[in-house]
Amino acid sequence: MANRFKISPFLFLCGATFLSFSAGTIAEEKARRVGIIFEGSFESPDISKKPQGAESTLMVPFYEWDYGVRSFSTEEWEKRELTWERALELSRNLGDKIIEEVEPKFIRNDRDVVQYAILAAKDPFLATSALSDHFRGKFEETMGNSLYLVFIDRYVIYVFPAVGGALEDYGPSLVDEFRTTALPISLEVFFLNDDGLRVIGELSRDASPE
Repeated sequence: MANRFKISPFLFLCGATFLSFSAGTIAEEKARRVGIIFEGSFESPDISKKPQGAESTLMVPFYEWDYGVRSFSTEEWEKRELTWERALELSRNLGDKIIEEVEPKFIRNDRDVVQYAILAAKDPFLATSALSDHFRGKFEETMGNSLYLVFIDRYVIYVFPAVGGALEDYGPSLVDEFRTTALPISLEVFFLNDDGLRVIGELSRDASPE
């Protein structure tokens, strides 16, 4: 498959869990959940890596405290002796909890056929639900077990069936939303199947609603 997923003219991870912190470190800032959040590659965090196949999306370790979330500095990361393996483990654990609690909204056409689903929550760690082994179970009955995911911003995941789906039809609206959202991530299209989550391309930025 091509590296770019261009659509013309039409057309989360990630996670966290509870950790205790010793006095004198991040405990002073009342840190609670720690894990990975998706960000656009235009950001410049100290600690980050790209998901498999990605060009425009970063996975960034964050911690949660009284005033929201913060990305880890190199110093904080090393003090806590965190690793990417541990961060991903925490993300999957939290993802299990999030996907259990958040219910998708299914969008259907005039024939009552599901076109796509919206997974939305006011949780900056929402994208971590896509790392859960239980994520596809929420959609398998109506959309199959192979999915396309688009992470427009931190609080919304768009889910399309990979087989017989309508991603091309909704691309212009997704591009428009990306351009106006306050916390944009990217227009990259993720593919989720038995092998896990990876980027297969990107929605065309030339697409625009008619």
